[in-house]
Amino acid sequence: MTVKTKNTIETQTTEAEEAVVVSHMGQDLKNSVLIVSLVANLVVFTAWVALQVTSQYDSQLATFIFGK
Repeated sequence: MTVKTKNTIETQTTEAEEAVVVSHMGQDLKNSVLIVSLVANLVVFTAWVALQVTSQYDSQLATFIFGK
């Protein structure tokens, strides 16, 4: 039979808490990258739709991308 002291229990709890924090940090990083990617894709898609619907913005977009 093993006798667990207060220090042993605190150490186990601290290690478990650190594992949870690391796990959440990885999930948060993944979620933030996915959100940034989604926003960038929505911007590109919206610009593409605008260019497909009308030719009014072609010259402005070309000037914005390639400069003067």
